[in-house]
Amino acid sequence: MLLERKRVSVERAVSRLVGLQAQYAPSAYVALWSRVAGFRKEQLTDSDAIVKAATLRGTLHVMAREDFPFIASAYIESRMGRTKNLGVDIEALRKAMPRRALRGVELRELAERVLGTDDEWTVTFALRALPFVRDGVVGDWPHHKPPSVRFWRDPLPDPQESATRVVHAYLAAYGPATRDDIERFLSFKVRQIRPALEGLPERDGLYDVPRGVRAAASVRAPVRFLPAYDSMLLAHLYDGRVIAPEHVDTVYNRKNATCKHTFTADGFVAGTWRIEQERLVVEPFAPLPPKWRREVDAEGARLRAWYLR
Repeated sequence: MLLERKRVSVERAVSRLVGLQAQYAPSAYVALWSRVAGFRKEQLTDSDAIVKAATLRGTLHVMAREDFPFIASAYIESRMGRTKNLGVDIEALRKAMPRRALRGVELRELAERVLGTDDEWTVTFALRALPFVRDGVVGDWPHHKPPSVRFWRDPLPDPQESATRVVHAYLAAYGPATRDDIERFLSFKVRQIRPALEGLPERDGLYDVPRGVRAAASVRAPVRFLPAYDSMLLAHLYDGRVIAPEHVDTVYNRKNATCKHTFTADGFVAGTWRIEQERLVVEPFAPLPPKWRREVDAEGARLRAWYLR
């Protein structure tokens, strides 16, 4: 949806993108602003069809509510090797979960009491074996305060069927892709990914969904402003499709897994941006041709007006 903004619901847009990383709270909002025609912040904030939870890559993501059980089931299964060896009673922890939302400190105190340990990593990985969602947003935009969490009480679907569904959704959004690409983006295990790829079209190690839609090389890609951790960037960080290899380390810090806001010109990441004291600061990797500079300035002005509204 970066070639042309679409008039679709926020739920549909998020579902098409599998999930939007949201550990930096504004990221999902900016990602949708660049893809959904007429997007307003409250469409995401107030939507009952959207949930926010730690899943893919173990990080916070915004997901469609109907997709969450499948993503959560496959993610929890991908961590099962670690949780089975913790030596604590995960089922007792599940049964102890109240129906009300819990603040982070309350959840941790409950887990320590039920599990009989205050070991940080034991408690952390035990909690990752259970599905939780964030309970709304706290405070005014840009919503940096962490909300409470709520245990997801509905049963989760079959883990392998779930993994297959999510892998296919990833390929529909970002393919063609290698098995390593899929593993990196979803953080699923190879044992989950391999069955999901059976029967899919494959060429030179690149898998795709049947009749996958690809844009023609002649299609003009407009300037787009992408947030930190945008799913398109993370899906193609190392394959050269949207960012040149020499700029990867400028955008993505591998040591602490932080990522900058970027903008694209002609379909490629051409620089970074940030909001600083209500100013939009744009830093191209190299001087932009006049036609792209004008488009960057115009799109940037629209972003700033929307962001500060």
